[in-house]
Amino acid sequence: MQCNTNLSKTVWDFLRIFCYSEHYNYAVIILNRPLLWKHHILLPIWEKAQINITVDGGTHRWLHYLEDQGIDLLTGKYSKYVPNLITGDMDSCSPIVLEQLKSMGSLIIETPDQDHSDYTKALHQLGQYAKEKNINLKTIYAFVDSSGRFDHILGNINTLYKSDKYIPHAHIIQIASDSLTWILQPGFHSIDIPNILVQNNSWCGLLPIGAPVNSISTTGLKWNLNNATMQFGGLVSSSNTYDNSCKVTVSTDSPVVWTMGIEPLIESMNNYEILTSHSECH
Repeated sequence: MQCNTNLSKTVWDFLRIFCYSEHYNYAVIILNRPLLWKHHILLPIWEKAQINITVDGGTHRWLHYLEDQGIDLLTGKYSKYVPNLITGDMDSCSPIVLEQLKSMGSLIIETPDQDHSDYTKALHQLGQYAKEKNINLKTIYAFVDSSGRFDHILGNINTLYKSDKYIPHAHIIQIASDSLTWILQPGFHSIDIPNILVQNNSWCGLLPIGAPVNSISTTGLKWNLNNATMQFGGLVSSSNTYDNSCKVTVSTDSPVVWTMGIEPLIESMNNYEILTSHSECH
């Protein structure tokens, strides 16, 4: 692949998600989808975040998840799990619960506008909140399992495409129990791939959702692209995998969706295997 040195370069080290660094500014968004993560993975991610948001029915999802871990948030004994911000049109959240969480410190912002999804509106409110608190967010982790209604899945992707309007320069990664998804903006991207995913031939894909990609080149994939054009009705890079390399590079002239399976990684973490390689967690 020919590298255009004039392109902006972005390095994606998504394993920061699981490293819980207190010196890395990130936010967590809980949407109204099932939370299928083991507590030893999800709770530390929440605890180390600078801002935590639950979105409408995602508030109840969070409360129920905590209850399954033996944590009754509404007793007032677990302040570190109280959301900083709760947003949405509130059609899926109990007013009584909202009042209780408000009394415990949550900022409640109702967003009734039906021209945008609750997810999109949450990003807007997050941007405002971070600005007011003088927090320079590097990354936003949105927990949203991607199974279910197809219109919701595409609506969430649409929010990713619009996210830079609300929180410029922040990386937004959608986290499902078996995959990660984010947008690669025009430029050059380097994605660190854990060895366990390479060894297990985990799947990955590049999808030109919304508009064609006129020129895209890659390295590190089993089926690489070389100045290719991608569009629906033509070429898309689905069901791809890695070529024994722990780094994927993508050079693209247009926004494109990157998505990847993480099942072997999560299985190893659920078995309490510890990531010790510097290249895997730094």
